[in-house]
Formats: sequence, C-alpha cells, structure tokens
Amino acid sequence: MDFKTYLKEKREELGYSQNKLAKALQITQPYYNSIERGEVKNPPSEEILERMIELFSLDEKDREYFLYLAAVERTPKIILEKMKQMKEEGPAAIPLFPRISAGIGVFGEEEVEDYISIPGVRNLEEVFSVRVKGDSMEPTIKNASIIVCRQNMQIHNGEIGAFLVNGEAFVKRLQVKSDYIVLMSDNPNYQPIYISPSDEFVSVGKVLKVINDI
Repeated sequence: MDFKTYLKEKREELGYSQNKLAKALQITQPYYNSIERGEVKNPPSEEILERMIELFSLDEKDREYFLYLAAVERTPKIILEKMKQMKEEGPAAIPLFPRISAGIGVFGEEEVEDYISIPGVRNLEEVFSVRVKGDSMEPTIKNASIIVCRQNMQIHNGEIGAFLVNGEAFVKRLQVKSDYIVLMSDNPNYQPIYISPSDEFVSVGKVLKVINDI
C-alpha cells in the first residue's frame, strides 16, 4: 500500500470529505487533494503528519507504518526508481549516486555513477550510496568519501543520516531536542541547521557505513 491510498482509507473510515479533513488539518482543500492524488510537489511537513496521526487516532504500530509510507512518498524519485529497477532485476550491488554535499546542501539528480559491493550488507533493495563533497562532517566523513545509506530506517538521536531540508540535501548528525530538531556538523567550523515547523524536512536514509579510503 502507498501513502495516498492509506490516507484515503483513513479519511473514509472517519466519514470525512476531503474538504472536511483539510479543514481539520488546517490546510487548503486543493493542497490536500494533491496529497491524496499523489501529485503534491511539496509533501506534508512533519507537523501536518503529526496532525494526521492524531486525527486518525493511530497507535504506535500504525503510526510507524504511516510515517514509513510518508517517508517513501517523500524520497527523491531518482532513488525510488533505481531501487525498483534493482529489485526487479535482483540486485547484486549498491548504486552509487554522484554527489551529496556535506556542507552547502546539494543532492545529485544525475543518473547512477557506478555500483559498489560491500560484504555483510543485506536487503540491498533499500540501500544506496552517495559520494560526499564538503568537509562539514570531518573527521568522521572526509571530503570525497562514500556513504552507504538505508532508506526507511529510523535515525536515532546522535546518529548520522542524509536529509533534505527545503529541497537541499545534507549529511548531518541528528539531534532531537524537546521542542526542536537540529542537524549538527562534526566540523565545529559549521553552524547547526535548526529545523522549524514550516521547513520541509525529509529523512532520505540512515548512514550505515562510511568509506573514507577511496
């Protein structure tokens, strides 16, 4: 099941029209309609997702599944398409995408640059790798390193992940505070990136491995 189908089913279980649900979520009806059709260019923020969870009265298990579907919906299409292709062909290697900035925030929209094999990494359908440019995560992740990430995997406080913030990509260490989220660099010369409720914040993948010696 995909996110838009799950959302429609929950709305219908409540007996809500699209307009009524949009009002309850404090968003416009056209915007909600685009979400349910799977045509939205600006996916719902974490704040809106939490409103949906509360409105649907989801328990912890359903909440995790809902957020999982939302994460898949918000994952860059270039990664999703490649993962689907690899799953159909029976993947034997991990796709390497050209670049993601560890400094100013750039995600490469180019095609796959290469494929790499790493012993011990399983379930390759949800694994991808990206070449990092920038020194903001040094000494942990050096410039020109390759990071190996897994989609749809929870990133805990203090762990490193690949994130999209308002369309810009970053490799940062996640810090979750009581009332806000911040992305931290390991290099002290870089300022923290504070995530506000109005920001479009997407977790692209959790960093499983860093290949520095390349």
